[in-house]
Amino acid sequence: MENKSYTSKLGGNIGMAVNDTVEVISSSDPEVYGAVGTITEISEGKYGTDVRISNGEGLDIWIDSQDVVVC
Repeated sequence: MENKSYTSKLGGNIGMAVNDTVEVISSSDPEVYGAVGTITEISEGKYGTDVRISNGEGLDIWIDSQDVVVC
């Protein structure tokens, strides 16, 4: 499946898409800092864009898109 850059309905491009591999860079939750996973969903709300990240090691979280970087 081809990854296409996600265009935000709120304006701009978040620079990532479903199936991208990302690393968590937020230090607000030490348990997931540095975790690597795949974006499985993208959701927008009035406060920003969140991504759902999963991996084969039990990680399955929603996190702000600003708290991850594409690997």
